[in-house]
Amino acid sequence: MNIEIEEVGPCKKLLKIEIPKEKIEDEWQKQLNEVSRMANLPGFRKGKAPRKLLEKKFSDKIIEEVKRAVVSESYKQALEGNKLSPIGDPDVGDIDLELGKPLKFEITLEVLPTFELGEYKGMQLKKKPVSITDEDIDKALNAVSRQKTQLTVVNKGKVKDGDYIICDCEVCINDEKIWNDEELEVMVSGSSVANINVPDLKDNLVGAKSGDKLTMDVELGDNFSVEQYRNKSARMEISIKEIKRPASPDINDELAKQVGYDTLDELREFLSKRLEVEKKNQVEGEMHEQIYSKLIEMADFDLPGDMIAHQSNERLHRYQMELINKGTPLEEVEKNIDDLKNASEESVVKDFKMSLVIDRIAEKEKIFVTENDVNQKINGLAGMYGIEPAAMKKQLERINGMSNLRHQLKEHKTLNLLMKEATIEEVKEEAK
Repeated sequence: MNIEIEEVGPCKKLLKIEIPKEKIEDEWQKQLNEVSRMANLPGFRKGKAPRKLLEKKFSDKIIEEVKRAVVSESYKQALEGNKLSPIGDPDVGDIDLELGKPLKFEITLEVLPTFELGEYKGMQLKKKPVSITDEDIDKALNAVSRQKTQLTVVNKGKVKDGDYIICDCEVCINDEKIWNDEELEVMVSGSSVANINVPDLKDNLVGAKSGDKLTMDVELGDNFSVEQYRNKSARMEISIKEIKRPASPDINDELAKQVGYDTLDELREFLSKRLEVEKKNQVEGEMHEQIYSKLIEMADFDLPGDMIAHQSNERLHRYQMELINKGTPLEEVEKNIDDLKNASEESVVKDFKMSLVIDRIAEKEKIFVTENDVNQKINGLAGMYGIEPAAMKKQLERINGMSNLRHQLKEHKTLNLLMKEATIEEVKEEAK
């Protein structure tokens, strides 16, 4: 078999293959023998039909089987003999097979780029200190208090920014009432009432009192409930019946009990530990970004367009895994697929190059992901979602997430190695 390889683009190869006529004849006889062994023809016992009759009746089928066999074998030999790593499916040209003649055909394929790794050990990294201040804890306590905010009725007083009102509302055109509703809850800082856009809503409401009636001009948009009045100018009258104001609980032992702690001191201690973990993760993430920046400098190679499209799909699944790892509800992950598909080409190229560099380092350092690693990760995810590990695994398989989970684990192991081998300089955090 004769194989010629031409470069036809970045990471794109053209294989020109010629298979000797003797090889074609051998494969033809092999396929004919198989047909002879299996064929049932009227008037002949199985396996006893004349070969000439079989050739005439099954020639088209035999030719297709010969093509499939010799092309598949020659393609495999070409990859192994030239150490090519294809991406995606190859594009096989026309194959015109004639007995007694050599078979010539072409295969176009995309391959992984070849590149030399730079020095990836001993990186110079900067690390910020991990410190939790009283101010950090106070902010966290305020956030807990806001989560427990409730609306309280304002018996006396005027509407303020941030309040809510309960009101009756009607819309008129030329003194004709075309729509009304009662007991509507309206956010004062918003800009709509019952899906009707009211740009100056806050300006009109702030300072009003319960019992006041306010009138303002509005434009009824495309989605107004009464179709015949859509996109028309109208007057809206709002009758304020009640004012509600958000009230956050005081930060004390009572608040701590509401969230499962006996005292405020216990809650502060918990928040301090949680903030420390978050800060450590943040610092580690920043150091990872430093590593990524240094590794991407090693990725001095081009990628073909088809490969970028392939990687865009891989990126989609990887983003899904990231959302799952963060605890995003599975329904939300699937709902946001369209948004995830809009990832920029520039980012896709960068991510793919980074993936290739990390894979090369992992290969060189003999970093592998075991089934135990995978099962531990699945168990952790299952615990996060409150489901059985088997159900979690099935869900990952349904969204083609298992290969990306393994990729994440291998990347994490590789980053841990690079962190361990790096030279780390402690730096002061910039004053806020």
